[in-house]
Amino acid sequence: MPVTVRPAAPDDLDRAVAVWRAANEARGHAPAPARVDRVWEKLREADALVVVAVDGAETVAMGLAEPGRADDGAGAPIAGYGHVSMVFVAPARQGAGLGGLVLDALHAPGWRRTTLWTRTSNARARRLYEKAGYHPTGRTSTLAGGDGIMQLERMG
Repeated sequence: MPVTVRPAAPDDLDRAVAVWRAANEARGHAPAPARVDRVWEKLREADALVVVAVDGAETVAMGLAEPGRADDGAGAPIAGYGHVSMVFVAPARQGAGLGGLVLDALHAPGWRRTTLWTRTSNARARRLYEKAGYHPTGRTSTLAGGDGIMQLERMG
């Protein structure tokens, strides 16, 4: 049976969070309870676009996009602007093209501009995003734990 990427139903969210958690733990970034709570909050927001990749009964990847907002996400939504908040693939399934399928589904609203942030050290994610047409904007920051992050942007 081929992998299917589709919008997540409410009963998919537990499995989506499990994929997110497993992928983070596999990279040595075990999420703190407050971060897990924040992810649940984001997945349940009314304007969240949550997608899952499923292989039979197994959820193998997940993603979240939302309307882009002014003021670095704190302001009002901007028409035609989307923000990819997360793309995660189950560790055992990485490298099989699932991240690209999830990313394609997150582009479905047809935003004219889409941005995302990724760790500068995550070469695999950067390759995925660059293959999908994202380019560095030059904006960088540092996470609380000291890891550098960079913003990428896709037009069209």
